[in-house]
Amino acid sequence: MLTKRERGMVMKRSLKSVIALSAASVLAIGSLSGCAAQPAAAPAESGESAAAATQEAAPAASGDVTELTFWSLFTGDDGATMDGIVAKFNEEHPDIHVTHMIMSATDDLYVKLPLVAGDAKQAPDIAVIWSTYIPYFVEKGAIQPASEILDPFENLKEENFTSPELVRYKDERYGAMLDFPSVTLWVNTDLVEKYDPGILEDGIITWDEAFEIGEKIKEAGDAENVKVLACDWDTNDIEQSMLENGFNYTDDGVTLKLTEDDVKKMIEPYKKLNDEGMFMPEGSDAFGMFAQGAAVFCSGGTWSLNTVKEMPFGWVEIPPIQIDPENAITNAVAHTFVLPTQEYTDAEKTAIGTFISWFEDNAMMWAQAGSIVANKAVSESEEFKALPQYTVSSKMKPAAPNYIYISIAEDTIHKYGWQAVYGQMSVDDYATAIISEIQSQTAAQ
Repeated sequence: MLTKRERGMVMKRSLKSVIALSAASVLAIGSLSGCAAQPAAAPAESGESAAAATQEAAPAASGDVTELTFWSLFTGDDGATMDGIVAKFNEEHPDIHVTHMIMSATDDLYVKLPLVAGDAKQAPDIAVIWSTYIPYFVEKGAIQPASEILDPFENLKEENFTSPELVRYKDERYGAMLDFPSVTLWVNTDLVEKYDPGILEDGIITWDEAFEIGEKIKEAGDAENVKVLACDWDTNDIEQSMLENGFNYTDDGVTLKLTEDDVKKMIEPYKKLNDEGMFMPEGSDAFGMFAQGAAVFCSGGTWSLNTVKEMPFGWVEIPPIQIDPENAITNAVAHTFVLPTQEYTDAEKTAIGTFISWFEDNAMMWAQAGSIVANKAVSESEEFKALPQYTVSSKMKPAAPNYIYISIAEDTIHKYGWQAVYGQMSVDDYATAIISEIQSQTAAQ
């Protein structure tokens, strides 16, 4: 899975300090990609279908191999998983060859993609980005609408994906989703059974229930040693609260609409929990507390499975703490296949669609690594229902902020983090600081 620094939706550094690469750096990118057709190493298999049942277009003419370069941000275990998927695709498609290149997201891929836009010799043919960065890359001219290439493939039509709105911007579709790296709640079921049996019956914990279990911990005399909640990454949880409350950074992808009153509402439940002595102490290692049985709940994500799975107690993964159990919003950025801006040949268009379509048909291979896949045919299958992450996906409604200045907004929230929760600044000052800083930094862009 992703390293802590590269987690599907969290550790996003501001791009503004790294955009100014030298011309020499741009030229160096040329060695990273290529799109030219090469002589075939082997002919296409006779009798092979037009592209499979879900593919309506034919691949390149027999005797040619269409070469595709694919940039991804999968630097952890999921990079090896994607390598294996690409290798299997190449084995099954002798007339298409995909070269998978793993790149650091904010340090590498997100910087280089705008710089190579429009240059078929330097730009990759396919890239994977976080869906929240679609507005940024569209406005930079780095990616192009995807419908022309995706729609001819039946399984790539929008209706076959959960929450297709996450990859739309200004009424255009910009990609096909792989999965939802999602904020989730890890639950110590032994502690739940001790303090509040039955609270997990519906598979959702509400904020009212979180405060309720806090009272039970106090009644048991355990408040010094056991807390209700530990949080692994402040930005994720504060954005989760934003989305649950029906707020967002923007309506149009560009103009900030979040207000100081919104920010106050977003931080409120965490401050209240801390005021009652039930939030993790300042400076705590969230999963360290969870592993020691010092927190009933730990907010992490789908990427946290390897951290939790060997812990010496019963556990379950569920959606984040909710305001409304009937509308379980989950902060879930989508990993998304996008098409870098360039002129594609007809053979490349067909090969790109064929690869993405094949991936979606075989998304169970990706799901086995812990992912909540976006393809409905897989996420609703009996095989997927047997996986641990189904307890999250079956109840969640994926949501994510799509904002051209997402890196500025998230860096600012992380800068102030839990300061209002721990009393290092007032809630009013906290809200003013966040909104003022986002406004001033975006105005300077």
